[in-house]
Amino acid sequence: MIPLPLGLLRAFAWPWRLLRTYPWPTLALALAAFAWLQHGRARHWRERARSEATSHAATKANYQTAQKEAARRAQEERLATERTHSRLAKEADNALHEADLWRARAGRFADDGGMRVACSGPAGRTPGHAAAPGSDHPAPRADGPGSPAVTLSRADFETLSANTERLLRVHAWGQRLVEEGLAFPPETP
Repeated sequence: MIPLPLGLLRAFAWPWRLLRTYPWPTLALALAAFAWLQHGRARHWRERARSEATSHAATKANYQTAQKEAARRAQEERLATERTHSRLAKEADNALHEADLWRARAGRFADDGGMRVACSGPAGRTPGHAAAPGSDHPAPRADGPGSPAVTLSRADFETLSANTERLLRVHAWGQRLVEEGLAFPPETP
């Protein structure tokens, strides 16, 4: 180990000599310096605590404002959802009403003789009535005057009516989606 220079030892030795020569005043001076440092640190902590309290009050006010804003937005969303639900319920009621009207019209058409009743088989076939098309005998393609009529059974007519009703509802739903901007209109070739 390298010995310290003699001047450096004298520089570090003066506090010890001062303490040995004047112990009470040196301790009082050290205590006063320590108290002054602690007083400065306490002032710093008081300012920091005041700043934290101000920041906390601002955060609390911002939180309360945000809560009020969120409650207002939630109320608006709830009202918008209720309006949408009531509109959809009204549309569903209208669709059910239209479906009932469609079924009633189809039933009147069938009951008024607007369609020919198909025979159950070749043995019960009446002259002039064509059999209902099936997998073994397709419907005739000629559609002009004098061509034989295509007839449906009551069950096939009801199925046709139900499918037509369903397709009309789907078409109306698609149109509504296009009008609301939620879908694109179909491209026509």
